[in-house]
Amino acid sequence: MKGRLFGTTGVRKVYGREFDLDMALDLGKAFGTYLNEGTVLLARDVRITGKMVEDTFAAGLMSTGISVVRAGVIPTPTLAFMTMHGRYKAGVMITASHNPPEYTGIKFWTASSMGYTPHEEREIEKIYQSREFKRATWDRLGSDSSIDNAVSEHIREILARTKVETIKSKEFKVVVDPGNGAACVLTPYLVRELGCKVITINGQLDGHFPGRKSEPDKESLVDLIRVVRDTGADLGVAHDGDSDRVVFVTENGEVIRSDRTIALISMDMLKRQPGGVIVTTVDSSKVLDEIVEKHGGKVIRTPVGDIQVAFKIRENNAIFGGEACGVFIFPDFHLAPEPFLATCKILELMAKTGRGFRDLMREIPIYPLKKTKIQCDNERKQEVMETLQEKLPEAIGDVVEIITVDGLGVSLKNGWLLVRPSGTEPVIRITCEARSEQDVEHIIERAKEIVEGTIATR
Repeated sequence: MKGRLFGTTGVRKVYGREFDLDMALDLGKAFGTYLNEGTVLLARDVRITGKMVEDTFAAGLMSTGISVVRAGVIPTPTLAFMTMHGRYKAGVMITASHNPPEYTGIKFWTASSMGYTPHEEREIEKIYQSREFKRATWDRLGSDSSIDNAVSEHIREILARTKVETIKSKEFKVVVDPGNGAACVLTPYLVRELGCKVITINGQLDGHFPGRKSEPDKESLVDLIRVVRDTGADLGVAHDGDSDRVVFVTENGEVIRSDRTIALISMDMLKRQPGGVIVTTVDSSKVLDEIVEKHGGKVIRTPVGDIQVAFKIRENNAIFGGEACGVFIFPDFHLAPEPFLATCKILELMAKTGRGFRDLMREIPIYPLKKTKIQCDNERKQEVMETLQEKLPEAIGDVVEIITVDGLGVSLKNGWLLVRPSGTEPVIRITCEARSEQDVEHIIERAKEIVEGTIATR
């Protein structure tokens, strides 16, 4: 195998081309060797390859003497929560998150419900590459069992942290779009427990993701937008394939950027916890900093990836954190993405203020933001990024500050620009935010020219 095994979070690769069952078996052996002892909670999302990858990975684990408890098809946040709640040595999710259906992958979770750090992933990868696996004797092999209460336990604990009666009193109508992913087994049932009338679309489990692409964004949520408008719903809720992300839609069909939603929830939390720290990634809008600072809080930024956010939350005793892609982390619950509690918090805000979601979001300004991505072979990413660090700031002009927390961040007089290699795809991502549409278009087009030119030069 060439190149790094782990990406931004766990392993994510195209099945049959970059990933096969031999890899799954050896990853199971490597992880079992790394753990040495204990029991692992194992689950999967809806992908067509999921069951056989799960079975093969489980065999690798058990061959090292590690026992396996299977939780079936559940959301990734449920797996992470139950790993902590059930006091397992670790949790493993067979998933490729929001990637297209041809991808498969594996995410690893610690007993604290936090993902494994890059350092820990490198240790697992070293064992994988060395092929020096622990081999249990026939009478010391791990056992294989299952549980069927993961989702119900997760829902119970979410409701315990939610003002259920306050929400019930409003009898909201909510449209849920799980995108044929793992949230099919949780979100509609959770929202019903809150006394809401629930309308579900793309609600059947299907690893082909026939309803829409797995990643929820403005382009993929056209059906959700239409149904919210047509039914007079109060809120739209959409998830990605393994349900660690959530995106919200207002009653008039506006898809809300999640960094703005983070700002809204942060504003409410800071009223009860003044001076609190909020953690987000380098690609979140500057509006989050402005809102948090206005309400007496502090923002800390990290590289992209929920593990990066979780690590900084723990390190700084932060009260809340998240990513612009739709990740929300509530550390007083657990340290994994928690889209379901985020949904409850939005409904709580609507209920206790008597205001619609659209009206609440008016308090959070919108700055024009554009994203694009450019194909770049994985083996060339480092070379391209090194060249860009030298040439891009000078070529783009009007630079105020250069930030290298994750990729190349450039603070400009009239906005900011982030250029970073994807950890999950053979692309380089470009994100730009500015005060006007004209500025953001100019900056991102200029950056795109520079990046494409650098990639084309050998």
